[in-house]
Amino acid sequence: MPPAHYAVDVEAREPDGSGFTFLRLGPYTQTWLASRDADRLNTELDGQAATVVPGFVVTAKCAPFDFSDRENYSDPYRTDVTSLLAATAGGVSE
Repeated sequence: MPPAHYAVDVEAREPDGSGFTFLRLGPYTQTWLASRDADRLNTELDGQAATVVPGFVVTAKCAPFDFSDRENYSDPYRTDVTSLLAATAGGVSE
């Protein structure tokens, strides 16, 4: 199996550009898999991104997988990523 180099980061940003990453998914072995999940999450967030973390705009984006920080990633396989987003967003307070 090829090495996994791709991830999805779900970020909450304020209008001034500051913010934080509150959900990391990965590793993905292919970029199209990460892109598919980022698209699914952004579709889920469409229209409610401002209410997931009040005062922040929340978006999902493809990112490189950081091997040195792998313990902070959630495994995207055999997981409904939209349910994982909802569960994680429920515990976010900034």
